[in-house]
Amino acid sequence: MSKSKNKTLTNLQKATTKAESKFTKFDVINLSVPEKINEDVNLQSIVTDYIPFGVDNLYPQYLAELKRQSSTHRSILAQKKTFSQGNGWNTENDNLIEYLDKVNPDESFRYVYGNVIDDYYSFGNAYIQVVKFKGGINLFHIDATKVRIGKEQKQCFIHPDWAQYESSRADTVILPLYPNFKGNVSVIQFKDYEPTFNYYGLPDYCACLEHIAIDFEIGKYNHTRFKNNFQPSAIVEINGDMGEKEAEELVKQATEKWTGAGKNGKILFIVKNGDTSPANVELIQDKNEGSWIDLQRITDQNIITAHRWQPSLSGVISSGKLASQGNEIRIAYEMVLNTVIKDTERLVLDKMKMVIDELAGLDTEDLSVVYEPPISFLNEIDPKIILTTNEQREVLGFPPLDDAIELEKEQEQDTNGETIEVDEDIEQEDLDGGN
Repeated sequence: MSKSKNKTLTNLQKATTKAESKFTKFDVINLSVPEKINEDVNLQSIVTDYIPFGVDNLYPQYLAELKRQSSTHRSILAQKKTFSQGNGWNTENDNLIEYLDKVNPDESFRYVYGNVIDDYYSFGNAYIQVVKFKGGINLFHIDATKVRIGKEQKQCFIHPDWAQYESSRADTVILPLYPNFKGNVSVIQFKDYEPTFNYYGLPDYCACLEHIAIDFEIGKYNHTRFKNNFQPSAIVEINGDMGEKEAEELVKQATEKWTGAGKNGKILFIVKNGDTSPANVELIQDKNEGSWIDLQRITDQNIITAHRWQPSLSGVISSGKLASQGNEIRIAYEMVLNTVIKDTERLVLDKMKMVIDELAGLDTEDLSVVYEPPISFLNEIDPKIILTTNEQREVLGFPPLDDAIELEKEQEQDTNGETIEVDEDIEQEDLDGGN
């Protein structure tokens, strides 16, 4: 082979090697997408003895995690439970009151009812275990995340950790659904109607799962931004002479050091081999702080709306209404009481009353929850209008005045609280009603 051909071949090999050595490596972090929910209505296609709740059978666990992530969402759920529990029970049946005080050895009916209500609001489903004994029944709450309905809809499967079900099937407890009993034990399911869902219910807020996830991400963003001294994100373009494996290792180490959970300054690394131009760093700064404020406001509003709740009960007071905040909260409470709280009471409490009446032999017809508004009218009442001088002094811890009538004779209040003068010539018998 001639020298010219060898030179040409050598140049071609160098060019080929150089062309092959030019590459670009990059890495970026993706955000997760909230889960969707559907229910398989074709029982023949279900290979398990139970009906999965969600595609991976972990939808209740997903909802439980959301409950721990969003402050607005968690607050509304807690308020729903508190308002639904009320301040006790109203009934004329003394035997029923005695039973409710200790429905279980260490639990009152109010405690059990509160947990059932909490699960119903959180997951759209709630469960209690009924245990019959001689002379009565116990009602135990069952964590809704641990229960799945059987394909025949006559029994339920209870497992402590459905994520590990395949490796721990022996931990499963199978119990019949009411009115069927296995020995003295049965389970009652509480759920509301939901189109296309035959076996499980859905919570009110199922339409705003993305907004609940966003609420969590906003809080995490602000927290990590503060921890990183408001460090901006960036695009780092590195040029140099390195192998493909070296570039991959550089991107990996830089990503582990500067990005990931707990680091707000997200960095996109681009390694370009065969380029001799200087390294380039482009900062990406968020100069639209107002957009985050608007996003938080819209997110909160969507969460509140999906819960069928009211802004004032969630700490959001209408602009210019701070002076009438108490009245706004009372009106909001009346609205949710009649549209959410009592609606849930009829669905859950009525079923529990029926079971107590049938199995414990106690009359529950007049049993109802004693509801109390979060704000009373006492702070808006002028005591001088409804209380006498001595009654006012008694409230304040002072002894009564013997001449209180004389004090009230000199000054009285009309129905609007305005002070009016009393005629000095009024005789004592007129003040005493003519007696």
